[in-house]
Amino acid sequence: MMPKCYLCQEPYPAKREELGYKTCLDCGGAAANAEKQRKARCTAPAYSKGAYQYVTSRKMAKDIGR
Repeated sequence: MMPKCYLCQEPYPAKREELGYKTCLDCGGAAANAEKQRKARCTAPAYSKGAYQYVTSRKMAKDIGR
């Protein structure tokens, strides 16, 4: 029996489920593209003694370095 995508209820290959995916390729691709677009709007400024950090909102950008 093939697993069903939790978003669209369409069946997808069992091998995909074995890899840990719970969505079909179409829904998974759409979610990945949305995440890619979200991350494209974020920046990662460097701090002198810290790690890179994604800036996800204007408020966060205003509070950097405080």
